[in-house]
Amino acid sequence: MEVVIAMGVFLLSHVAISRTRVKPFLVTRLGTRAYLTAYSILSVALLAWVIVALLQSPRVWLWPSPAWAYPFALVVSAAAFALIGIGAVVRNPLSVAFREEGFDPERPGILGWIRHPLIWGLGLWGLAHVPANGDWPSLLLFAGSALFALTGARAVEQRKKRQLGEVEWRRLASGPGGLDRAALLGAALGLALWVLLLLLHPLLFGVDPLAITESLFFL
Repeated sequence: MEVVIAMGVFLLSHVAISRTRVKPFLVTRLGTRAYLTAYSILSVALLAWVIVALLQSPRVWLWPSPAWAYPFALVVSAAAFALIGIGAVVRNPLSVAFREEGFDPERPGILGWIRHPLIWGLGLWGLAHVPANGDWPSLLLFAGSALFALTGARAVEQRKKRQLGEVEWRRLASGPGGLDRAALLGAALGLALWVLLLLLHPLLFGVDPLAITESLFFL
């Protein structure tokens, strides 16, 4: 089945690049920002392949979608995109991030509360879709994404601890949490992307979760 192959390539690409010597080699040759940009483009392209393959696959339903699944998906996916936006904007030497330089451990902002906003955002995105998509192969994508984020956060944290050393890790990770301008900007950008994808959802995926949710509350 194509969706299984696509999902396998998606996962293997992350393991083969980020958890081997390939990553430091590419970072040395390309620089951190160029590497992350290329890595993000590859990830988005492979995820698009997974989604296209999923939409073309036959469905085996495991449970019917409950009515609450659609408002649940809206709320949780909004939080997910806010975290993804934050993870893309804030300076973060403790996790996956586009910018690490300039991080102030005395004022870590939202990183004092959540060290891996990008990873947890992707995990929440998967979790948001599980109740409304109780079929195979949708669960392969959505539940798989949530589980991958859970294991990925642990793996990234362990790798960063080894790279930084225990003393430096504690220095960087011990500051008080709070909201800052970068986090608010990232959240706003993430929510803007969420609104855009929500409006395009019927065209891209053939389902209008906003219309379904409105029908549930305003019948």
